[in-house]
Amino acid sequence: MDEHQRERVLNAAVAVFAKRGYPATTVEHIVGAAKIGVGGFYDLFGGKEDCFLRLWDRTVAEGRGQVEAAIPEQASQPTKVCAALRALLELIATEPLRARVVLVEGQTAGQTARDRFEATLDSISPELRRCRDASPVAAELPETLEPAIIGGVVWFLQQRIVLGEVGDATALLPELAEIVLEPYVGREETERLLSASA
Repeated sequence: MDEHQRERVLNAAVAVFAKRGYPATTVEHIVGAAKIGVGGFYDLFGGKEDCFLRLWDRTVAEGRGQVEAAIPEQASQPTKVCAALRALLELIATEPLRARVVLVEGQTAGQTARDRFEATLDSISPELRRCRDASPVAAELPETLEPAIIGGVVWFLQQRIVLGEVGDATALLPELAEIVLEPYVGREETERLLSASA
């Protein structure tokens, strides 16, 4: 019963955190949206931050699972990255409020949330770094390339989410692929990968 109630509160909290922002959200806002008493809320969560962190963790885990499921197993690393970018953009377009919770509010919800945000980004770096194996200019690529690319992707996505420009995932993919793949394989190969993934 508690798990069912917790899920109901988390589902309601998505819109509250996304629309109000983490700092402006109160427990009263969440319980009002979830139609649960304040006491019932505190039976399930330690407070607003605990509720947010559980929502953030669940959303990231579900999103990661959906993106990973879209990646072809037997493919080059750049092809896998292209598929992951397409899946990520489609997920954001389908679930813009959840995307805002993870990518925007995750940086406003305190140190623990920021640490989890950074750890998630750090976990992507090794996968992206494997694109060096397919790069004709691998020896020239700086050691800091992957964190720089990931930072650029996060900024790009945050801007689109805040501006409400995530509705057409297909339209955003070329620009995102340019940020992520061109440093490794160049413009021509990036365009070929985009065409092949369409």
